[in-house]
Amino acid sequence: MGVLESKGDSSNVVVDVEKIGSVDKYYETTGFEDFNDKLDVEKYGQTQRKLSSRHVSLLIIGQSVGTGLFIGLSSPLMTSGSLSLFLGFIGFACLVIWPLMQAVGEMCSFLPIKGTFLHFSARWVDPALGFACSIIYLYTSLMFICVEAVGFASVISFWTDINPGVFIAIALVSYFVFNIFGVNWYGEIEFFSSMLKVLLIVGLMIFGLVSMCGGNPHHNAYGFEHWKQGGLMKEYLVGGNTGRFLGFWNVLIYAAFACGGPDLLGMVAGEIAHPRKNIALAAKRAYVRIYLFYFGGIFFMNTLCASNNPILIASHESGASGAAASPWVIGIKSVGVHGLDSLVNVLVMSAAWSCGNAFLYGATRTAYGASLAGYLPRFFSKCLKNGAPIYCVIFSLLVGCLSFLSISNSTAEVFNWFINLATTGILCTYLCIWWSYFKFRRVMAAQGYDMSSPDYPYFTAPWFVHPYMTYFGCFLNIVILFFNGFWIFFPGQFSVANLFTSYFAPVFFVVLFFFWKLFKRTHFRTNAEADITTGKKEIDDEEEEEIAREAATPRRLGLLFKIYYKVADFCFN
Repeated sequence: MGVLESKGDSSNVVVDVEKIGSVDKYYETTGFEDFNDKLDVEKYGQTQRKLSSRHVSLLIIGQSVGTGLFIGLSSPLMTSGSLSLFLGFIGFACLVIWPLMQAVGEMCSFLPIKGTFLHFSARWVDPALGFACSIIYLYTSLMFICVEAVGFASVISFWTDINPGVFIAIALVSYFVFNIFGVNWYGEIEFFSSMLKVLLIVGLMIFGLVSMCGGNPHHNAYGFEHWKQGGLMKEYLVGGNTGRFLGFWNVLIYAAFACGGPDLLGMVAGEIAHPRKNIALAAKRAYVRIYLFYFGGIFFMNTLCASNNPILIASHESGASGAAASPWVIGIKSVGVHGLDSLVNVLVMSAAWSCGNAFLYGATRTAYGASLAGYLPRFFSKCLKNGAPIYCVIFSLLVGCLSFLSISNSTAEVFNWFINLATTGILCTYLCIWWSYFKFRRVMAAQGYDMSSPDYPYFTAPWFVHPYMTYFGCFLNIVILFFNGFWIFFPGQFSVANLFTSYFAPVFFVVLFFFWKLFKRTHFRTNAEADITTGKKEIDDEEEEEIAREAATPRRLGLLFKIYYKVADFCFN
């Protein structure tokens, strides 16, 4: 076996080449003794760059629109009040999600490798962090699959009393089918399902605007009356200003569950065509999700449904499911419009299914990236010819079968268990991304990359994002994670199940970090040895070939094609 090795100040690049007949067996690795990342293309195959800017734009937008935004808002609305709900979502989205999306955009535009932030944690910070990040994000994605599968079954139970296990099985089987066809099929399915979600939320917002201005069967221009009817900032657990603050804090914790996006952008970076351009576009468009879904959606939902609406309270106490528990549908009924229940339920059902499908994608790519890093067995790297990591898909679906717990327990109770487990897991993942980003900034400066220079060719966030918003966002992330289970310690609230679901993920994360650090005797990378170069040249060459190939392919002529290209360029490029 021949070994070609190139040593520099910042990294080692080792390429092993072994002739087997006429086939080359190719590995690429950083060469770190404590981080053995390998890509054996000949033996296992590899994922493929088949996601376009059109796919990525809708994927990132659509991931945030699931049962949490359409149905789950009823609980924080009732306990915290309309203004607390609005400010909590806007605060978390603007102060944590948006700057984190910019950070992911900067890192993945520079180095859109397979595994992205999982490998960034190991190559730039410490392999122990890479291991902990990989396992905790895999666990989180698997919990989100369960959340959306249970939510999917709950939404369908609006129409039927059939055992929810039937619909959970349908969801899991359909996830399997669409995830083994290859990433381009996955991208198309998510593109159209995300379009439905966007149309639903926009349609509901328009209805809310028209209704509040008097365009309803009662001809009542109620304006903002529903905001204050149930209380703008309700007291939670205790009275006074402390109770109102706790109500607001409770919304922040729920927003951590319902708001997402940075993690998925990192996961798809290894399978995006023209990654430098498309990752930058997705990061720049993060504000669309904030304005459209969180600012606009929750604003108009509050105008439709008061937090003390009798139907809302009754549906919560009776454990109603699907559209019957949605504050949107309840608000629509309250203004005198009937017959939209089933239509909204169909669209909410598609939203729940789509989010589950997206998190299965995230889980499979996490398992794939972890196997490349040596954190999971190498057979998880096995891909079909179309690029689908088949064993990762099977493994993720097997764990997703935990969703069937809702058959023997209350669906709402199990749904809340999975929400708590997933929320704390995603906050741990965000901490790893923050840590990697702060290290990335220092390493880039130490190794001679001036990101503030006009000649820097890759995406950079606006000047005020780092260090101001990034450090505050990371601080808020830590505080929310640490105090996410605050309500457990109030009289009458404690239970072992609540304590476990609220704090399992952070404890598990710390155990994972120290286990790998002691087991592998890893060390924190210095700025000089952190590897920001391995794999970059191959991606640069690949992208140049894609650009040349696209330039050599003429666009179709004709009026309809010209209109299509104009619209597509405006929306997605």
